[in-house]
Amino acid sequence: MPAHPALPTARRTLAALLYEILLTAAVLLAIATLLTPLKAMLGASPLAELLFRLLLAGLLFAYYGWCWVKGGQTLAMKTWRLKLVRADGAALDWPLALRRYLIALALFVGVPALAYAGWSRSLGESAPFWLALVWLPLPFIARGIDPEKRSLHDRLAGTRVVCLK
Repeated sequence: MPAHPALPTARRTLAALLYEILLTAAVLLAIATLLTPLKAMLGASPLAELLFRLLLAGLLFAYYGWCWVKGGQTLAMKTWRLKLVRADGAALDWPLALRRYLIALALFVGVPALAYAGWSRSLGESAPFWLALVWLPLPFIARGIDPEKRSLHDRLAGTRVVCLK
């Protein structure tokens, strides 16, 4: 890895992100399809719903973690010639992949969910949804103020996304 690898443009990052969202939706749909009979057997209970969601999150981490550790690239990253590496340019290991996944999960799911839950009591029905969505682009907007042009979840996890030639 060169000392100063090329950084992806915002346009390239957004294109890869949109493709990643489509692939993630497909992976989640496939997992949910396979797990639905199990969920039906367990019945409708809060515990069954919690287990179902935790299993979805765990299997999704298995996909991302394996891609990041195996070669530093998900399918979308391969398409857009991007690679995820440690801040020093080395390959990721499983603990760092888990750390990045959990930080991203907290930023992209946890913070908007907490914002929605907090605002829904005082603002009614539709306004909290839109206000919660405001939080979603913030980890990427952080690239504009980060000296190394890293997203917030990459900065917090100690990783970076670089371009491949």
